[in-house]
Amino acid sequence: MVKFAMIRLIMPVFFLALALPPVAQAQTIKASYGSPSLTQVIFPLGVQAGIFERNGLGTEAIYIAGRSISALLGGDVQFGFVGGPQTIQARTSGADLVVIGGLNRLGQMIVVHPSIRTPRDLIGKKVGIGVFGTTSDYGMRLGLKQFNLRPNKDVTFIQVGDVPARLGAITSGAIHATVLNSTDKLYVDRFGLRILTETENIDFLGSGIVTTESYARSHRETVVRFLRSVVETIRFVKTDPKKTTEILAKYYRDKDEAASKRRYDALNGLHPEYPYVVPGAVQSIIDVLKEDGKIKDGAPAQSFLDMSYLHAVEREGPGAATK
Repeated sequence: MVKFAMIRLIMPVFFLALALPPVAQAQTIKASYGSPSLTQVIFPLGVQAGIFERNGLGTEAIYIAGRSISALLGGDVQFGFVGGPQTIQARTSGADLVVIGGLNRLGQMIVVHPSIRTPRDLIGKKVGIGVFGTTSDYGMRLGLKQFNLRPNKDVTFIQVGDVPARLGAITSGAIHATVLNSTDKLYVDRFGLRILTETENIDFLGSGIVTTESYARSHRETVVRFLRSVVETIRFVKTDPKKTTEILAKYYRDKDEAASKRRYDALNGLHPEYPYVVPGAVQSIIDVLKEDGKIKDGAPAQSFLDMSYLHAVEREGPGAATK
């Protein structure tokens, strides 16, 4: 009798469970970023804050120095925060890439070893960049151009790697200058470096949010949700400084409260509410590629961009994920 009584209790629950709609599972995607600097920290920050998850995207933010484009084209990641020059050059070579958001400023600075007192002191010296053809390469070129210093004639360009590698090289004296993002000024004081010049106001696609055109066409809703997460992460930075600072301190493994505050202040002023990319920022890269002889006739700057997904996010307005 007890057995039949238990069955009578369980059966209604069983049929009720069948009648309920299934619980939506978060879609799993991967998003790469090529630099641990503040220009590209939005991906891991938003993941740690739970913002991508709230938009139905189980997102893994993957740090891939210098390989984000190959990871995108190989299908290993669906989105990437990638330097503008390598994105534009790959696209002009036929790569299936499209820029869906990003930053319209180069936003870099050339920092020098304490022994360098004037720009002319760099003549005959080695300067460090990340990888040839990347944002750091163009940042160094454009910065040195202000002082009429010619790459690989007056100074020797050395591929060093990511920001930690560049800092290690310049502090050890292996190179006498390197490129950092303008938001990384805390490293200048920490390592006793000097700022030679900044390229903050040059119209240039410094970092782009990139995917493949084929993925965007077949996964439009995912692209919109991804960009909605980026916009909400930017909004989170501006409205919750305490939590943002805590996440940044954990990400950078930095217990220095003053440094964490400077880092937050820099990040807070870096990203616009909606990170639209303007054609002029792409045209600057096309012009440099033409000067270097890497391309002959560049396609129209607008053809590298598709801001329709970001427009869709802006039309939704704040809080779309919870509506």
